Amino acid sequence: MKTANCPSCGAAITFQSAVSILTVCAYCKSTLIRHDLELENIGQMAELLPDPSPIQLGTEGVYRKTRFTVVGRIQLRYSQGLWNEWYLLFENQRGGWLGETLGNYAVTFLIQPPEPLPPFAELRAGQNVTLKGRAFQVTNIESSRCIAGEGELPIRVGPGYDAPVVDLQAGGNVFATLDYSETPPLVFVGEQVRFDDLKLTRLREVMPAGWEPDAGIQAESFQCPGCGSALTIRAKGQTDTLACGTCGSIMDITDPNFRILSRFQAKVKYEPLIPLGAHGTLEDTDYEAIGYLRRRVTVEGVDYEWSETLLFHRQQGFRWLVEYNGHWSLVRTTTEPPLATGYGAQGRAVYQSRTYRHFQTAAAEVSYVLGEFYWRVEVGERCEISDYIAPPFQLSQERTDKELVWSQAEYLEPETVKTAFQLEQPLPVKVGVGACQPSPYEAQRPRFRRLRWLFLGVLLLGQIATVTLSSDQRVHQQTFVFNAETKDKTLTSEPFALSGRDSNLVIRAETNLDNNWIYLDLALIERDTGASVAIGRELSYYQGVDEGERWSEGNASDEAVLSGIPAGLYYLSVEGELPSTLPTVTCTLTVFRDVPSWSNFFLALLGLLVVPLLFYWRARAFERARWAESDHGPSGKGETDDDDE
Repeated sequence: MKTANCPSCGAAITFQSAVSILTVCAYCKSTLIRHDLELENIGQMAELLPDPSPIQLGTEGVYRKTRFTVVGRIQLRYSQGLWNEWYLLFENQRGGWLGETLGNYAVTFLIQPPEPLPPFAELRAGQNVTLKGRAFQVTNIESSRCIAGEGELPIRVGPGYDAPVVDLQAGGNVFATLDYSETPPLVFVGEQVRFDDLKLTRLREVMPAGWEPDAGIQAESFQCPGCGSALTIRAKGQTDTLACGTCGSIMDITDPNFRILSRFQAKVKYEPLIPLGAHGTLEDTDYEAIGYLRRRVTVEGVDYEWSETLLFHRQQGFRWLVEYNGHWSLVRTTTEPPLATGYGAQGRAVYQSRTYRHFQTAAAEVSYVLGEFYWRVEVGERCEISDYIAPPFQLSQERTDKELVWSQAEYLEPETVKTAFQLEQPLPVKVGVGACQPSPYEAQRPRFRRLRWLFLGVLLLGQIATVTLSSDQRVHQQTFVFNAETKDKTLTSEPFALSGRDSNLVIRAETNLDNNWIYLDLALIERDTGASVAIGRELSYYQGVDEGERWSEGNASDEAVLSGIPAGLYYLSVEGELPSTLPTVTCTLTVFRDVPSWSNFFLALLGLLVVPLLFYWRARAFERARWAESDHGPSGKGETDDDDE
């Protein structure tokens, strides 16, 4: 740690980092360059613009188990608002940077350019750039401008210098920034982080005048310069534009005079389902609704329109709450680019070990705006959107010439939204199936699978028990002859006894039929009571040779099953009907008692299979309804191929 005195005001200046070469005097705002222990005043540093950042000089935190202190800051302006680069001094004296923009945070470190980099003018969103043999994707191209700085810094900065920058992302949550303000470009590599993961302490508690610490947002009211309507800025310092719902003026709220950027006249004025200024708790975070817009895509001459509500939290940043046909989803930008492969119905995107399937790609257009936004929004603004789904999640890629943004959406039930924002009015009824709406059948699938296997096990155990306990006893056998002499006669069998519990009886008939038929009229009769059970069976068997090939049809044997026959003394009454030729036919009747039955088992098994088929059909119908809204319907190319397993 080295100390010196400000050559302008004499205040004590302390350098905590040995590599710091510049500091801004906290008292007179002089920009001081260090030459060993001598300080050179190179001019006055401009005042920092007020912003709601909770971070300040002296804030401490932890990154990858190493403590750090915030010792400096560069404040820049770019197309989407203000951007802070906080200079970090780690306890091991390593220097790093904490980028803060729109509620997103990234820790990066300066490295030597590993290889020649393409010129700034040649870079395009979505282009691949290689750093140290690793492929990065260009996600944002900006021409930022330094506004001011404070504290100590390892580089020479001043107000008004331009900083063309390019943001890159790679798999594994790797983040990089190329700063083309110098030649060769400065290369910063690190990762995006969550605010809570940094375990920050000594955060700013006293906000500038007019700020509301409880809400974490500075509110400011003024009159629209276009129509005089009362307007409120809800996230000053984080947003750039505000759209008046009365006259359609879109204003630059970073301009002290609220300069009108554009005007639009909407054919229909929309009332947001979530009023601007409303607070709601989602993800255990209190968000405020600050902006509302509608987008549309046109497919085969038909417009499809949806709404997007911009939510803001001082620390967690921005989220989008999207509604289409009564279906809701909460959207956040991804911390790393998904791996997208294939095209059309074969398109896939992998993010956080989950595979998403391409749903649709279309050019979206902003059709209506109301409230605040973190970029210079305008009606008619267009971008290409590609959606991939893995219910209840959805990945969306938005692409323009200068920006490529990936976001992840999670499906929300309307009741969740209504409860979160304490809405009294009913929300739109769901129409159809939402793109990332979870299938109710998917949730039921594990429970259904368990029940199916349980029922199958019970069925098998029952059948095994039936087979094991059945006696399968032959209780009688007798042969009868049918011919011209027995015509119109009733033949009776010898009596046979049935004992034990009520059980089934199987009567098996075996004949010598050959190119003939016989009809058997049988009756099982209990001798003492006269109770009878009638049975009719027709048997036929034909065979021959046709053009050298033998053929046959019918069967010379058959059997009948009688259920629940009680014990007793029984006999069979038999009549035989023969063809007019009155051939001689022998028929052997064999009676079996307590025979294990498989028919009921197979009928139950068939019934058990009907339920999965019905389940599968309903799940399939649900997916067909989902994919009918995609680029791959109604052919069903995008449908799930999963069965109930």
